[in-house]
Amino acid sequence: MEEKYLEKYFINPGIEYGIKSYMLHKENLGYKRIHTFEMHVIKALTIIYGEKSILLPYKIDNERAFECNLLMYDLKEQAMINFLKYMNEYYEFVDNIKSEKKATGLISEIERILLEMIIKRGKRKEYTTEEIKEFDTIFNPNDGDLKKIKNLIARDQGLIIREWENSKYELTNTQIRMIAVKPNLLTSEEYSKYGYDIRLIATLSEEEISKVNNIIWQEETKKYTFNKKRLFGFKNILLTSGNGFVDKLMLLSIVATELMIGIIVLCKLGGKL
Repeated sequence: MEEKYLEKYFINPGIEYGIKSYMLHKENLGYKRIHTFEMHVIKALTIIYGEKSILLPYKIDNERAFECNLLMYDLKEQAMINFLKYMNEYYEFVDNIKSEKKATGLISEIERILLEMIIKRGKRKEYTTEEIKEFDTIFNPNDGDLKKIKNLIARDQGLIIREWENSKYELTNTQIRMIAVKPNLLTSEEYSKYGYDIRLIATLSEEEISKVNNIIWQEETKKYTFNKKRLFGFKNILLTSGNGFVDKLMLLSIVATELMIGIIVLCKLGGKL
């Protein structure tokens, strides 16, 4: 294998050859096909963290900066350490492909951590359609060298593909992504019980969500009372906070659900028209 004994590798041979191959690929220059998987891993990292965060540490030979950049979106340090270890083990397998060394599960382990990186960044910064398509070619290639490599030595690829498809749905669905980053939300069932749509609640500020939650909690513990009022020709159950905020929220909820939610909630709570 080319350059088998370098004086010094950047991090480890898996990362070294992955970055070199990616840089050659970017310039439309040929790279050793044996490093196809490593190249695609580095490509994924440049999408997640940005090219500068991945390539600059390599160019200035700052390994610690590279490692720190992988933690940028709150990836656990142990996950980062495992990722680098698996990349090294993958290289060792490829470098000794005729030996007794096995690659059992290595590709799957690396891709699972890549998925974790992708999801964590997705909660902070939205991906473009083009970036999502690039991830498609990495996790579920239709053809080419990466497809051949995975068919030969990877296992559990069906599971990885399903995990990616599930993650992709969340990453490309604005409402789901928006709800996921609001940890103080109650369940959709708890909101619908009182006539609220969780998607509407998720558009509110953290403070406003807390106000709504407090109202629901008070009702659940029988410390809050309901007032019946007529609105748009229907008698609806309205939550009264005393400051007008809830009235505004309820109006938004009713309009958003075309008034029908009032009838549903009324029936659930035993009200009468």
